[in-house]
Amino acid sequence: MNLLLKNARIASETTPDLVAADVFIQDGIIQKIGAGLAAPDHTRVIDCKNEILLPGFFDAHVHFREPGHEQKESIASGSEAAINGGITGVVMMPNTSPAIDSGAAAAVVLDSAKRTSRIPIHTSGCVTKGRAGKQLAAIDSMRNLGIKMLTDDGDTILNSAILYRAMQYASEFGMFFASHCELPELAGPRALNDGPVSYRLGFQGSPACAEEIIIDRDIRLAHAT
Repeated sequence: MNLLLKNARIASETTPDLVAADVFIQDGIIQKIGAGLAAPDHTRVIDCKNEILLPGFFDAHVHFREPGHEQKESIASGSEAAINGGITGVVMMPNTSPAIDSGAAAAVVLDSAKRTSRIPIHTSGCVTKGRAGKQLAAIDSMRNLGIKMLTDDGDTILNSAILYRAMQYASEFGMFFASHCELPELAGPRALNDGPVSYRLGFQGSPACAEEIIIDRDIRLAHAT
């Protein structure tokens, strides 16, 4: 199928200004970008006047729930939703069931992605085994599969010694580290921030320091590694 987008204003990485141009697409692949492009036979033409055309976005935090909870979302359904929203690449979080805490677990996800997704799927790996915060995950085996980001997504790693060791690995292997920054005993299962609104409504809110304490600790550990 041929598609010609006419009169678009295109966002470009090479200039801060929007560029007026046409875009010719053949079988889903951009073939030409330029002004005054002619439409070949059997081409659908869309006038994009006053519209802005953006490159594909990359979402570095998605929950596709595979394996374990495909009834909520699978790699296939999640990637289709991503495409329809202009997302052309994603990083999955490792809070699946079982958790992505080893090379073997990561291989299952990456294999499914190759078979069922139309966009590049990357996955992060757990910092600790089962996201339990007690024992380091198999970081080296995940690194060997190309995993670049470590996180216990949704759970704070309370053991600072384990976190310090994990950050040492991440630094040595050139991996990114993503922290969930909440002190559970302060944050609690609360629905709003601590402050005038929570007082007025009679709810116990979560104070800002519940995040700040962990952020401060993690920054100090990052500097130390």
